Amino acid sequence: MKNLSLITLAAAVFAASASAQAENASGQFAVEGPGRLSCAAFTDARSDKGSAEFQRLIGFVEGYLSAANRYEPNTFDLSPWHNAAAFDLILEKHCSENPEDTIVGVAQKMVSALRPVRVADYSPMVEVGAGENRAFVYKTILRRTQAALRSRGLYEGEENGSYSPQMRDALLAFQKQSDLFETGVPDPATLWTLLNP
Repeated sequence: MKNLSLITLAAAVFAASASAQAENASGQFAVEGPGRLSCAAFTDARSDKGSAEFQRLIGFVEGYLSAANRYEPNTFDLSPWHNAAAFDLILEKHCSENPEDTIVGVAQKMVSALRPVRVADYSPMVEVGAGENRAFVYKTILRRTQAALRSRGLYEGEENGSYSPQMRDALLAFQKQSDLFETGVPDPATLWTLLNP
């Protein structure tokens, strides 16, 4: 009986703490660590990308967006090709124009902005390219890439999510037209340029 009472008490404490963490009527919620910092703090930290502070800020955004995969409806991966470098560029652009915004506020805006490019359902990852020019990309994103290259008249192959020499050549042509590094693979910069709405 004593164990049952402790379990009941623990459950009540957990329920109370969970409800205390939920947002209040005005939409405010608790934020820990680097998410509370301002964009101005990010801009300062960005001057040394090797610093622990910069890494913490980028890590917060990566973690926030990963957590959003859990609560966003119809979402398997909200940021299917974005990496730390892409998040850095997004933050840099926003923070240079909005130094008073908080990092958590920017991350929440990113959730909304990334919805149109998310992967809704599970998709296997495919390894493409070789050596330094290698990437892991969702098969769904490869299909989108093929369709986008086709709409630009650069690709005539099937939209099957497979990486082929024809797709590599189409990517090289697109990268050349767009003044991107010519890797022949759907790297984050190429996908950002090709697929962002």
